[in-house]
Amino acid sequence: MSDRENSRRAKMLGVLIQDAREFSGRTADECAEVVGITPEQFEQAEKGGYDISLPELEALAIFLGVPMGHFWGSETLESEPEPNYGQMITLRHRVVGVILRQLRLKSQKTHQELADALGVDVATIQSYESGRTSVPYLHLEQLCRTMGAGVDQFMENHGPLGRHEAAYRLRKQFNQMSPEMQAFLINPVNIRYLETAKKLSEMDVAKLRQVAENILDITF
Repeated sequence: MSDRENSRRAKMLGVLIQDAREFSGRTADECAEVVGITPEQFEQAEKGGYDISLPELEALAIFLGVPMGHFWGSETLESEPEPNYGQMITLRHRVVGVILRQLRLKSQKTHQELADALGVDVATIQSYESGRTSVPYLHLEQLCRTMGAGVDQFMENHGPLGRHEAAYRLRKQFNQMSPEMQAFLINPVNIRYLETAKKLSEMDVAKLRQVAENILDITF
């Protein structure tokens, strides 16, 4: 590879390193500390003037939460759009109020009974149910105990929080798997096997028995 080609590739790699850093919201000083070089050297790496090594790139990938393929130019960086937190919280206050009213009616409790449990007036409970006033979390716990309900019944199962919780559980389960199972799951070739397993898990016992019998007929 010519010096010109080396220089071009170094600058391209530097741009990809900078993109990864900015994508993750990290500073050059933080990245330099992780890699074990000076901030000045890292700044040079982003300009193509520092010969960064593969192990250093690997450490950056882990620290910045990006795939190694990004540095080869084979994978793009994608992130979920930032939710409108103010709008989300306002909507959730209303939803919490609706669920509170539903649970109160289901438990056959009156506004007065809930108010007495919290030591507030009836107007406060009514304001909670309408979503006009946010329910303090400790009040919500006390209301749940009074109605025989759980706080989890108020949790959002879909939307930003639902996706956040699902992603967290997936990461936790993946990290607990053996290296062999992890390698199997991330191999795109194996997606069809996972889809088959999903379909089998949704079948009733009779259909599963029929599938097993068909497999035995083919095998023998």
